Amino acid sequence: MTMNPMQKKARTSFLLGVLITLIIAAIVIAFLILQISKMKKEQEAIVYKTVYVLSQDVTSGDNLNGKAKLLKVESTYAPNNAITTENQGSYIKEGSTAKISLRAGTVLTTDMVNAEGKENTADVRTQEYNMVILPSQLVEGETVDIRLRLPSGEDYIVLSKKYIKQTDSETIWIDVSEEEILTMSNAVVEAYRMEGALLYATTYLDAGMQNAATPTYIASQDVISLMNSDPNITVTAMNALSQRYTEAARNQRNVINQALNGYADEGLQNIETKIEEEIEKQKTARQQYVDGLSEY
Repeated sequence: MTMNPMQKKARTSFLLGVLITLIIAAIVIAFLILQISKMKKEQEAIVYKTVYVLSQDVTSGDNLNGKAKLLKVESTYAPNNAITTENQGSYIKEGSTAKISLRAGTVLTTDMVNAEGKENTADVRTQEYNMVILPSQLVEGETVDIRLRLPSGEDYIVLSKKYIKQTDSETIWIDVSEEEILTMSNAVVEAYRMEGALLYATTYLDAGMQNAATPTYIASQDVISLMNSDPNITVTAMNALSQRYTEAARNQRNVINQALNGYADEGLQNIETKIEEEIEKQKTARQQYVDGLSEY
């Protein structure tokens, strides 16, 4: 049967339309296949990092080594300088602190952490002191210097950048080395001897960013001799002590000795009185603690 020209033209147009549709469908399918392949490659290229996230708010200077403060979280959008399980050993260690105040949920980065902390040496102990005049607004977690002010106005740093582990209205608990224990004991006794001397604490404004002050108080020669023969003092502490005990430091020590010379018998009486007060404070605090335990 012969097709008229109109039928032939319609059939040709139909076949051409089908062909074009198939070509377009093939292009779309090829495009989709390429896109799916690209997405798979991108998915395979995603690097998952295990980062550290704060589980609670911290303030500048807070210790970050406590496990309760940090959570491990899988993340694909962590900053390039995020602290991860691969590099955490260089940043999250004993003594590591926050440089700035941070909110819970913050991903820790290397520039948020002061990693200059060090492992506690064998001679470090937690010590409580109830004879230091404390700032009226001091709270746990802050950092202080402990200073000795003489009646004549000279002022010396006895202990530098000590983290307040616990405090109440009269007492602070801090970690101290053997050398610091002996130095502090010397400063306490000398503060007791001199009427008008003041042993007090000052708070760091931004402990995470501020470096520790250099101690300027030098213990008496008797205490220095004791330190030299004390096997509990580490070599590192002894070296630091030797560097501190310069000619200028000895001159400062002479100023303290001269001040002490003005308090002979009176000074000894002051020591006895102050130590009795210190003991009574400790007894009262201990009894309150024991009584509190019995309530549970």
